Amino acid sequence: MNPTGLFYIDGMDLWTVFSMFVEDGTDDFLKFAAKKESITHDWKDSHGLDVDLSRVFLKDRDIDLRICFVVTSEADFWLKYKAFLAQMILPGPRRLEPKSLGDEQFFCHYKECGNFTRFTPIKDTNLIGIKFNVTFVEINPAIDTSAVFIVDEDGRYLVT
Repeated sequence: MNPTGLFYIDGMDLWTVFSMFVEDGTDDFLKFAAKKESITHDWKDSHGLDVDLSRVFLKDRDIDLRICFVVTSEADFWLKYKAFLAQMILPGPRRLEPKSLGDEQFFCHYKECGNFTRFTPIKDTNLIGIKFNVTFVEINPAIDTSAVFIVDEDGRYLVT
């Protein structure tokens, strides 16, 4: 497997620049963000609850990626590790592009790193593998309603 071109951060190929690839977690990009609570009012003189659904807003969502980091030496590790960390903590959001999802881009910021497994020799190679999770937060998940269509039971598009 050649992981070149599979995942980009800020336009940089994760494998080419940092010797990393995403092993798992890109499905998190497809999860629906939770809806924020709508404005409600409980009128004393009517049944049920009056809920304002004229505008729906979404909460932020976590994207948890399992990353594999493959290096040739401890010096290679420290060089790429520090470069990756420096990229993660730059001001502003990171642009994440999982190519398995086409040309979609997600704007997130770095939250945390966890489950770090360090310096495991890869069998029958001179390489060292490291695995860790990186959690990003998509702060403004939005739905592009211009691409939403209503279809009837026969598969015909309805124009409103």
